[in-house]
Amino acid sequence: MILIVCNDEKMGMMFNNRRQSKDIMLIKDIIEMVGSNELYCSMYTSKLFDGLDFKPKICENSSEVPQNCYLFAEHPSQIPDEQKIAKIVRYMWNRNYPSDNIFTIDLENWKLEFINDFVGKSHEKITKEIYVK
Repeated sequence: MILIVCNDEKMGMMFNNRRQSKDIMLIKDIIEMVGSNELYCSMYTSKLFDGLDFKPKICENSSEVPQNCYLFAEHPSQIPDEQKIAKIVRYMWNRNYPSDNIFTIDLENWKLEFINDFVGKSHEKITKEIYVK
């Protein structure tokens, strides 16, 4: 499975059960990356795609996501066992937001395969990193 996450520079993912931030350019980058493959996410996350010509599959249990698909997880509880993850796509806000839920996978155990900065609509800089085992 290919895991997609967003976090700040301190690995924060959420604060008070809400996403830290959102950016339409990031969502468009995800859609382009996923292409014709399936993207799974929670009902909460699916609202990021409202009004766009892309409909992710709703799945509240990451263990139900097929191995060759993408999973966009906004909360640490949605992240599957690390053994099931083949690739991690990490978008970083390049800021520090308040957070009470953090991304806990140690990326030092993964190989950085790709890194790119791009300009978002609400963020001057978003970093996209792709890690493989």
